[in-house]
Amino acid sequence: MDTTDTARDLTTEPSSTVDRAAQTAHEAIDRVAAKAGPAVEKVRAAASDAAQTLQSKADAFGEMEKQWVEACRGYVRENPLTAVAAGVLVGMLLSRLTSSR
Repeated sequence: MDTTDTARDLTTEPSSTVDRAAQTAHEAIDRVAAKAGPAVEKVRAAASDAAQTLQSKADAFGEMEKQWVEACRGYVRENPLTAVAAGVLVGMLLSRLTSSR
């Protein structure tokens, strides 16, 4: 009988050890998940806030661009000869800067 009891202990003991190890692993994973969840949510909220801020800045820059373009158009309409002269001068300056020496 002593051999049979030992054999039973060997067959039941590994499975109980595996069960305990699995239970410990599950508990550890649950603890990590419980701590990681709020951290992930904080990062997600911060990323969302940053995306909203960037979008509002992009919208503001787009509006500023429209205002500048409209201001330039108005200036060209009011002063066409000055605008053409400025364009010619800028073209000559760029040509001189990019030409080989």
